[in-house]
Amino acid sequence: MPQIGTCFALGMVGLSGHLIKVEAHHTQGLPAFALVGLPDASLRESRSRVEAAIASTGLCWEPTRLTVNLSPAELPKTGSGFDLPIALAVVASRYAGVQKRAAGMVFCGELGLDGRVYRVKGILPQVLAARRAGFKKVMVASEAVAEASLIDGIEIIGVSHLVEALLYLGMRKMKARVAEVKARATPVSRELVPESVPEDPPDLQEVRGAFLARQALEIAAAGGHHLSFIGVPGAGKTMLARCLPGILPPLNDEEALEVTSIHSLAGTFLPANGLMHYPPFIAPHHSATLPALIGGGSGIATPGAISLAHHGVLFLDEAPEFQTRSLDALRQPLETSKITVHRSRAVTSFPAAFQLVIAANPCPCGMWGQLGEECKCTPYQRVRYLAKLSGPLMDRIDLQCQVGRPKITDLTTTEVPESSKTVRERVLAARQRAQRRWKDQGVVLNARIPSRVLKHTLDAATKERLDRLVGGGANFHAGS
Repeated sequence: MPQIGTCFALGMVGLSGHLIKVEAHHTQGLPAFALVGLPDASLRESRSRVEAAIASTGLCWEPTRLTVNLSPAELPKTGSGFDLPIALAVVASRYAGVQKRAAGMVFCGELGLDGRVYRVKGILPQVLAARRAGFKKVMVASEAVAEASLIDGIEIIGVSHLVEALLYLGMRKMKARVAEVKARATPVSRELVPESVPEDPPDLQEVRGAFLARQALEIAAAGGHHLSFIGVPGAGKTMLARCLPGILPPLNDEEALEVTSIHSLAGTFLPANGLMHYPPFIAPHHSATLPALIGGGSGIATPGAISLAHHGVLFLDEAPEFQTRSLDALRQPLETSKITVHRSRAVTSFPAAFQLVIAANPCPCGMWGQLGEECKCTPYQRVRYLAKLSGPLMDRIDLQCQVGRPKITDLTTTEVPESSKTVRERVLAARQRAQRRWKDQGVVLNARIPSRVLKHTLDAATKERLDRLVGGGANFHAGS
């Protein structure tokens, strides 16, 4: 009776890792390689890579009909990370010793035609899912060991070639092949490098003037409030926004692991820097599409800018230039701190607890309201321009600040403004007070206090005062 070779892999849907059982079975018949279990196009291509990689190890046997099943069959599978477990399952169907050693391990890696093992995106959440599933060992590409080792409590085995994986799994005849492969191998790196390396945020000492805007920035940091800056070009809106991560507290271990997992899945994480304990700052260009902003892609969705900004700052510069549908799509994650993306193969949810900062000019030419400058826009153009920022979106932005150009005296003064370090200390103290104040409600930030709590804690005198303000024409909305 033909043996069934079995290995375990992990399939990712969002940040959720699902255990995938890879089964290989060979029978007599016309030579064929069937891959079943709802694979996507990139996964179906693994058949050619696996056949060539196994041939590179020197293993050969008579052609048979080979069937590889990815179970559970109803769960969509995507990506080239299944190459290594498929190849090992095929070998295990021929060699019982490999099957025995592979039990209790999870495998992840892409194979080259010459048998090399390459890293893939999403190693960190996959290793985390393997640990949660009770596995003690994970085999990955050698260049992914640094990232995988960020997870404690699980052993990481790194291999650079399929023969090394087979040798580890008990095929001693591969020992000579390992030396041969290493002798003829040329160094090739498949390190996934992000498009840009995170830079330190600018210091608030560099911001001159803009006293009201600085105060709004500090309040936003202390309470986790969303913030808008509207003002003429050159007022410092962008620089102020870029200063925000520098006055936010560092992420705790749980937050850092979640943020790092998202960036690992997106391929924007540098393992050499360790877990991301700094709040991410994501500033997509105004030409970004809806899938780029909220997440998407064919088949199974990948994280977008709002998820990459999880526990950090999402900055939309020149906000009215974004597509209206993209801006309106922010309304749901601003309320729920997550985004759910429906695609043909799966419904995927990503965390999206970001702090939104938008910057905008007051009109298309940018000069409306600036003393000494002439606005060339018609009243209709001005209204139409800012109308792109819909009322429901602006209702969710707690702090809305007008920013003017700094005066000459602000630029020439020798007085040094407060540094980000000084402001951050006040922000930390304010957050600690808020945490003590709302500990019974399970809330840390003032911006996330449920409305029922605010209504419950108001005393009679405060209610009366608010009634007078509302009656006098003060501008409130239901989200205040």
